[in-house]
Amino acid sequence: MNRLLTRGGVEFLAVFLGIALSFNVEEWREDSQIKNRLRSDYINIKKDLEKDLPYLQRIARETHAANQSTVKMLAMLDPDSSFSYDNFMLLNSKSVSNNTFFGTQSSYDASVSSGRLTYFGNDELSNEIGKIYSHHYYRIHYNGELLDKTYFRELPILVTGALSNKAKIRQENTKIIKTHTYITEVQLKEEIQRIYILRCNAGVDQIKKVIQMLNEELN
Repeated sequence: MNRLLTRGGVEFLAVFLGIALSFNVEEWREDSQIKNRLRSDYINIKKDLEKDLPYLQRIARETHAANQSTVKMLAMLDPDSSFSYDNFMLLNSKSVSNNTFFGTQSSYDASVSSGRLTYFGNDELSNEIGKIYSHHYYRIHYNGELLDKTYFRELPILVTGALSNKAKIRQENTKIIKTHTYITEVQLKEEIQRIYILRCNAGVDQIKKVIQMLNEELN
């Protein structure tokens, strides 16, 4: 009887250990898959950021150049400053930047939706990555929309191009330029440009920080 009980106990223990071992192996396999996929997420996010970084830097430079022209326009509109119609119209043509920034976040969205970045990733790194997409990109996009609208709402609109050199149009343009409404619109454009540049530069700094953190994590 004791031998039967002992044999039964050993068999039960063997079955129990086998089941426990299989669970552990399966859990290890799942953990290994998650880690590999998370690493792939990090690599893809890093690629997106490395592509966005020079794009955002270029947008910031273009907007800064446009802003410098706007600042000079405002200085020329000062009643105590000398006014040159030709110089003003040249500055006006340079005071609009052609592009605003739209970041790439498909890799980030895929990692967040899977839960890997949020639940299995390095918490500090995940938070810093999240700041880019949930904070900086959102604010850059929002201020970019304001800037685009500002470029298209500056009223009254001046006649530009070859026609702007006709004597009658020069006279009418100059009259518009000197109005209170036009000056306030130029001031608004300068302020929105300046804020947009600040948002872009803050985004550039955060992207650089996260790329460095990702390199350290991947190594």
